[in-house]
Amino acid sequence: MKIGTGVRFIAVDGLDGCGKDTHAARIRQLLEKRGERTTIISHPSSRRLGRLAKRSLQGRGKLARLGATLFYIADVLASVRWLKRQNEGTVIFVRYLMGAAYLPEPLAPIGYRFFRNLLRFPDIAIFIDIEPEVALRRIQKRDHRREMFEDLEKLRSVREVAKSLLADEWVVIDNSIDGEVPFERLEEVLRARGVI
Repeated sequence: MKIGTGVRFIAVDGLDGCGKDTHAARIRQLLEKRGERTTIISHPSSRRLGRLAKRSLQGRGKLARLGATLFYIADVLASVRWLKRQNEGTVIFVRYLMGAAYLPEPLAPIGYRFFRNLLRFPDIAIFIDIEPEVALRRIQKRDHRREMFEDLEKLRSVREVAKSLLADEWVVIDNSIDGEVPFERLEEVLRARGVI
């Protein structure tokens, strides 16, 4: 996928409750301090497709899971189409290729490879890792309707699948502990890649 040469593309992926949005916001803050234009697109997005994906995620059963999968894919593809029209700044996608880890386990590697080959790989791909117990504790503090993957068994399963999909091209940041340590690691990564 071709995008403007002046666009830096970063993806922040990980389990539910791992801190993806918080890390994306930290990247934005660091870049905007330097005067860079930064856009964050979180999936599911606030667009119609994203809202349908979110509604499906709050359902139960095979039909809800199929709906969540299809609407999520369509939502990400709509973001990719938007990304192609950008010519400057940094665009951060929250959830991108690792959404494949939420597919039924036998399909996850196939889905990941398919979209990895179809879509542009980010300039920086960050996977926020977390112990499932910690993720669940953080999820339980949120004021929202629980989604189908937000229980300990599913968090463990999705994490295992996601970790099997990770390759050397992904940077892994452990966010299982509270405090600044994960953000310090994030800043190290961004410095090493010449972003800040």
